[in-house]
Amino acid sequence: MTTNQLAYGFTGKTHLLGQRLTDVGSAVVWSMIQESVSEYNRQLSAMLAAVAAPTTNYTERFRLPSSGTLQPLDEWGNPRPERLGDYFDVAFPLQGGGTAFGLNRVSSELVTVDEINALTVERLQRDADWMRRHMLAALFTNTTWSYADDQHGTLTIQPLANGDTVTYGLSGGTVATDTHYLAQASAIDDSNNPYDDIYSELMEHPSNSGPVVAYVATDLVATTKALTAFVEIGDPDLRYGTGATQIAAPFSRRFGDEVLGKVNGVWVVEWRALPSTYMVAFAEGGGPSLGMRQYPSAALQGLFTENHSPDGNLQESRFIRYAGFGVRNRISAVVQRIGNGSYAIPTGYTAPLPA
Repeated sequence: MTTNQLAYGFTGKTHLLGQRLTDVGSAVVWSMIQESVSEYNRQLSAMLAAVAAPTTNYTERFRLPSSGTLQPLDEWGNPRPERLGDYFDVAFPLQGGGTAFGLNRVSSELVTVDEINALTVERLQRDADWMRRHMLAALFTNTTWSYADDQHGTLTIQPLANGDTVTYGLSGGTVATDTHYLAQASAIDDSNNPYDDIYSELMEHPSNSGPVVAYVATDLVATTKALTAFVEIGDPDLRYGTGATQIAAPFSRRFGDEVLGKVNGVWVVEWRALPSTYMVAFAEGGGPSLGMRQYPSAALQGLFTENHSPDGNLQESRFIRYAGFGVRNRISAVVQRIGNGSYAIPTGYTAPLPA
């Protein structure tokens, strides 16, 4: 087993790849695996920071800025004390996942460092897949669901704003119920531009601010680029003239695959892992839309590794994750479905996921 990818801890050690584990030493190779996991955790945390806030809380009261204005006073008046702004209660699940590879007394003598690297890369990719699916399920699921917490009883996990009785502040000082699960039957074109609706839906709340970023499935890229309002991001390898509008400010793709450009006030990023016909947009200035719950013990946070031998022959290298995603800010993100006038949770993304 080989791979063209190098895990971080194996970078700069290509001279060791063809050697056997027994020649290099298991302690040296294990250190390379640990370095790889540590860097992977760092990069993943940086990518998730804009949309998921790490927490060890099982529940939170999320407060929104208060609406209203000053009380009228004459020269003898005193304002009445007022409560804090509106709030809603949210909760977070906590689920576990893991993967491993194993060597026996024969394979441990024959395995190369290159093969250990390939096995490490695969474990990191599996964790990335688990995290992506659980994060998206928290966003795509438009109904509340119950999580049985061993310590705190049954928790109610909330979706984004879904038209329930909770009210949210609007620009102008009013409050109203809202839904952030949108759908349009028509394909994307100049007469049916979902990005304008997404921007309006997010920015009608004074607690939100830009940048607004929409991650889109691959099958929505062509119609998005065909919009008159679409401005393509420049290729950093090319020098452009002054005959066309170009994007001047750089933008990170976060966890997407390619920054495509902007449609009016919305950055558009292709994310090939998204299910067909769906997009997810965030008002990043509104703070992370999700909470990512972890155990309070630092040893159980992030992706971590274990070594274990159940019988003195098999040597298992385990990669373990405990985390859970729940909506934290119910109005700082929008999910949009294209090609159907009714919203439905995409297949395979109904929380809680079985694995």
